[in-house]
Amino acid sequence: MRLIVQSLATGRFLAPSLDDGTPEWVGALRDAGGGVVRDPEAALQLLEDNTEPEDRAVIVDLDRLGTAQDYQEPAAPAGGAPCAPAGREAGSPSLPVGNHGE
Repeated sequence: MRLIVQSLATGRFLAPSLDDGTPEWVGALRDAGGGVVRDPEAALQLLEDNTEPEDRAVIVDLDRLGTAQDYQEPAAPAGGAPCAPAGREAGSPSLPVGNHGE
């Protein structure tokens, strides 16, 4: 999982500055560099600490870019309930915040 914070208001991405590492908004994903995180809780904390409500910021999973196939639940085993990753109920979102395309 590769996560990054994006402002829906501006389309910009939140990434650490190359100078001192403090988070800053960049216009292009290629400029985000180290802004990609792998832990959903760390991404949520980055969002909470560095965004304003008017940013309408979301966490984007770069491995699941918003097509319908990206969000299908795994097939249920024969005669069983739908599968879900450990610690997650079937049908619940994998991230605590929206994803690109919502």
